[in-house]
Amino acid sequence: MRMRDGNGNDNFIPKDRYISRAFAELETERLWPRVWQIACREEEVPAAGDFVEYTLADQSVLVVRDQSGQINAFHNACAHRGTALALGCGSFKRGEIRCPYHGWRYALDGRVTEVVDAHEFEPLPADLRARPVRAECWGGFVFVNMDANAEPLLDFLDPLPTLLAPYRLEDMRFRSYRTTVLPANWKAVVDAFNEGYHVQGLHSQILPWTDDVSIEYEQFRTHSHYGRLPHARRRLQPSPRLGIADDDIDEAAILTGLVTGLGGAFLKEERELVDELVSAGLPRGELLGAYQARRLELLASRGFDVSGFETEQMTSADDVYWFPNVVGPIYPGSAILFRVRPNGVDPDSSIKDTWVLEWPRADAAPRQLERRFYADWTERDWGEITMQDYDNIGRVQRGMKSRGFDGLRCNPRQESNILHMHRVIDRYIYE
Repeated sequence: MRMRDGNGNDNFIPKDRYISRAFAELETERLWPRVWQIACREEEVPAAGDFVEYTLADQSVLVVRDQSGQINAFHNACAHRGTALALGCGSFKRGEIRCPYHGWRYALDGRVTEVVDAHEFEPLPADLRARPVRAECWGGFVFVNMDANAEPLLDFLDPLPTLLAPYRLEDMRFRSYRTTVLPANWKAVVDAFNEGYHVQGLHSQILPWTDDVSIEYEQFRTHSHYGRLPHARRRLQPSPRLGIADDDIDEAAILTGLVTGLGGAFLKEERELVDELVSAGLPRGELLGAYQARRLELLASRGFDVSGFETEQMTSADDVYWFPNVVGPIYPGSAILFRVRPNGVDPDSSIKDTWVLEWPRADAAPRQLERRFYADWTERDWGEITMQDYDNIGRVQRGMKSRGFDGLRCNPRQESNILHMHRVIDRYIYE
């Protein structure tokens, strides 16, 4: 199931990598246990005893903060008979973990502290504990890795910490947390948000305010990146595919579409700036720069550190793919991230978390985190663009099973991030 077809074309991805249970089992055995992945945000475990369960395929990991403030992780299995020690999220009372089956007790770092009727057992190891999982933090995220010999987290993430430093992700907090189940392989879901080639086909309604042709793609050793990269200046122009002459371009309509169409990223006050500036009747070509400068001022007025940004970045995003399973646009002041995981060991089902993060105002009361779960994605209106994506993802998974389809033939530029993801997967599975 390696990449490339019978002619040696390494831009070809065999469909079995998406629909085969055998390949899903390879990932479960050789990919997921060896790679750093985001288990939760630090804000989800703010106090001693707070925990979050992170599930991945057939594995479960507990992330727990102890009395010293340290965040620990360990396999969610009692050392006695394997019972899951906790489910979901919550807080362990009295600073200890108690197995619900036979009452064995654990410290918040996973060490066994009490065995009921211990004298009746053969001598137990003095260091008996729930098996540890490596846990390290960056950007406010808690990453876990089941491989004790894995490279350090910052080495794995390179160069994302440098690229994303101005966004101060560690200062962001949840605005919303939504989870649903999608009828597709986890990679098919990631693919849907890791390229702009599909915009002209699936989201043609946004072409009047989206220059999809100018999107650029960049791959790193492990991760990737796309959007209007630093040397690509944003302009208020529609997709060149529409063939609209420069004199007929409506800059106000494009900026309005951009800011309102990405309403999850731009706050109400930032969207209202558009109406204010449009009403000012600025000369042609000045609207975008004026909006970018005003949005920068607005963020600074809220007490946010915007020193790492250029003014032009106020209407651009860094769309980053964090290998293996997180992708999404990061804006100054906010981010929309998608975490995608296998739903058990079923290659045709995945769990998708949608996280909207924002810089909180210093004078605002802390927002109470509310997680919402939708077993069927159709139970909720996710907005026009996302609804199109979700409906199409199911079509993709069904279509790949056709006997008339043998694999993905990717555009080497516009789908280069997808190709890169598979090459990195191969690095973990076959090398």
